[in-house]
Amino acid sequence: MLFKLSGKNFKKSIRDYFVYFFTLILGIAVFYIFNAIETQTAMMELTKAKAEILDMMNRILEVVSIFVSFILGYLIVYASRFMLKKRKKEFAVYLTLGMKKTQISGMLWIETVFMGIISLGTGLLVGIGLSQFMSLFVSKIFEADLSKFVFTISGKAIVKSILYFLVIYMVVMILNTWEISRARLIRFLTAEKKKEKNILKNPILSVLIFILGWVILGYAYYNVTGNVQVLITEVDVFTQIILGIIGTFLVFWSVSGFFTAMAGKVPKVYYKGLNSFTVGEISNKLNSMVVSASIICLLLFMTICMITSVFTRKAYKEKMVDELAPMDISMSKAVIEDHKGIREVLQEKNLSMNAFCDITEAYSFHCEEITNAEVLGNYFKKNADKYGEEFARNSLEVMKVGDYNRFAKMYHQKTYNLKENEYVIVANQDGAVQLWNEGFKENQEITFQGKTYHAKETICQDGFIMMSYEKWNQGILLLPDETDLSQSKKFCNYIAANYKNDSRKFRNMIDEQIANNLKNSWKADYPVIAVTYSNILDDSIGTSAMYIFLGMYLGISFLLSGAAILSLKVLSDAADSKEKYEILRKLGCQERKIRAVVWKQNSMFFGLPVFVAGIHSIFGIQVCNQLLSVYGEQSILPGLMAAVVLVLFFYGGYFLIAQLCSLRIIKGGK
Repeated sequence: MLFKLSGKNFKKSIRDYFVYFFTLILGIAVFYIFNAIETQTAMMELTKAKAEILDMMNRILEVVSIFVSFILGYLIVYASRFMLKKRKKEFAVYLTLGMKKTQISGMLWIETVFMGIISLGTGLLVGIGLSQFMSLFVSKIFEADLSKFVFTISGKAIVKSILYFLVIYMVVMILNTWEISRARLIRFLTAEKKKEKNILKNPILSVLIFILGWVILGYAYYNVTGNVQVLITEVDVFTQIILGIIGTFLVFWSVSGFFTAMAGKVPKVYYKGLNSFTVGEISNKLNSMVVSASIICLLLFMTICMITSVFTRKAYKEKMVDELAPMDISMSKAVIEDHKGIREVLQEKNLSMNAFCDITEAYSFHCEEITNAEVLGNYFKKNADKYGEEFARNSLEVMKVGDYNRFAKMYHQKTYNLKENEYVIVANQDGAVQLWNEGFKENQEITFQGKTYHAKETICQDGFIMMSYEKWNQGILLLPDETDLSQSKKFCNYIAANYKNDSRKFRNMIDEQIANNLKNSWKADYPVIAVTYSNILDDSIGTSAMYIFLGMYLGISFLLSGAAILSLKVLSDAADSKEKYEILRKLGCQERKIRAVVWKQNSMFFGLPVFVAGIHSIFGIQVCNQLLSVYGEQSILPGLMAAVVLVLFFYGGYFLIAQLCSLRIIKGGK
C-alpha cells in the first residue's frame, strides 16, 4: 500500500510541481553536457597547443563541476523543502488516519527514489542528445577538424552525474526524514496558515534607504571605472565588492516600500481597476524575499559580466593575433657571453634558412650611458624609492631606427625618420607605456657619447620587434642611423620571416621541426626563443575557448538556480494568495483582469533582479574586460547578445512556466 500511495503522490507531484522536475532534468543535462566535453573532443584533430589547452580546460571543468554540484545541490534541497512545506497538510491527514511518522518518511524515500530514477534518466537522455550539438560548438570554437565526428556517449560523464546527484538525493532524503521526525501534528495542520515573514517598512524610511542604496552603488560604480587608478591593493578592490553587495541589499530591502510610496502619489493610477491590489501583492512578495532577490540579482550580474566578457575577449584576441603575429615566425636570442647569433645556433641544430623568405634581421644594443634613470630623468629622481637602484642601473634596449623600420614595414607598423639629434621610444606593454609617458612629462632629453638627443615624440610610440602572445615590449629606444654603436654591447639578435610554402602541412612541419630542435636550447644560458604565427593563433583560440566554456558553465548554473528559486517563490505565493483571488471572483472580477494582475506581479518579481543586474553589468563588464586583458574600443555586442539570449532562454522560460502554473493554482486546478 505504501508503494502504491507513493506512486500516486509522485504522479501528482509531477503535475503540481513541474518547475521542480524541469529544474532537476535541466540541471542533470547541463552537468552531463559540460563533463562530456572531454570525451567528445577526443575525436577532433587538434594541434599540440590546442590539445594542451583543452586538457587544462577539462581539468578545470572537473574542479568547477564540484562547485556547480554544490549550487545544484542547494537548489534541489531548497526545492524539496518547498514541496515538503506545501504537503504538510497532506501529512497531517495521514497522521490523523493512524499512519506513523516512519511510514511517512518511508513514503517520501520511495518518492525520492522515483524522482531520482526518472529525473536522472530523462536528464541524461536530454544531456546526451544536446551534447552532440555541443560537439559542433566546441569544434567551431577550437576551429577543429570534425571529419571523424560520430555520435558519442561519455561513460565517465554518466557515472559522475549519477554519483553526484545520488549524493544530493541522499541529502534530500535525510533532511526530509529529519523534518518529518521532529514535526508535530498541530504544526502540520497549521502549516498552510503560516505565511512568510513580511516586515512592514515605513514609506519615508524606505525612500531614504532606496536613495542611499543607489548612492552607495554609484560610488562603487565610479571607483571601478572613472576613478580606477585609486584601486591599488586587493583591499581596495574588495571594498568596492562589499559596497556593491551592501548597496544591492539596501535597494531590495527598500524597493517594496519605495514602490508603494511612489504608487500612492499617483491616485488616478493607484485606484484604477485592481492596481492597488497589484501594488500590495508585489510589495508583499518583495518584502518576503529580500536576501534571495539580492543574491539572485548578484548571480545574474556575474553571469552577464562573465558571458559578455569571455566572448568579447575572444574577439579581442582574434584581432590581436593579426596585430601581434603579422609574419610566420619571429626569433630572438640574447647575444652576451657566447657571441652567437640566431643563424649560428640554427646551423648547429641543422635547421636551414632555406625554408624562409622575407627574412628581416637586426641587432639591438645596451649602452652604459642610456639607463632607465637617464631616460626618465627628473621623474625617476622624484620616485627613486619606488623603483630602486637596480632598475635605475639597467640599460634600456637601443636600436638604430633603420633596423627597426625594416621590421616595422614587414609588421605593417609605423616607421620613423629621425634627425641626427632625435630619438623615439617604442613599447606596447601598458605599464611600460605609462612609465615612459610619465618620464616624457619631466624629461625629453638624453645624453649619449657627449651628444644631446631630443625626443621626436612627446609620448611613447606603439611598436615591437619580437612577435608575442601578449603586448610584452617594455621599451626600445631608437637612435638615428648615423649614431656610432660600435663600442656598445650587442644585446639581442632578432629575425622575422615568412615560410616559402604557405600550405598548412608545410607550416606544421616547420613549426614542429623548430620546436623539436630548439626545445633543448632552453637548457642553455642564452637560448633562441622562437614564436610562430601558428603558436599565437592556437593559443588565442584555445585560451578564448577555455574562458568561454568556463563562463558558460558557471553562468548557466547561476541562471538555472536563480530562475528556479524565483519560480518556486512565485508558486508558493500563488498558493498562499489563492483565497484572495477567490474573493475577487466572488466580487465579480473578470478572469482576464485576474490574469493581468498575476502577469504584472510575476513580471515585476522576475524583472526587477534582471533590471538591477543590468545596471550593475554596465560597469562590471568594463572591470571584467580589464581583468581579462581586453583593452581598447572592442565591441561588446556579440558577447552581450550571447548573455541576453541565455538570460531570455532561462529566465523567460521559467517565467512562462511559473506564470502558467501560478494561474492554474489560483484557479484551484487539481
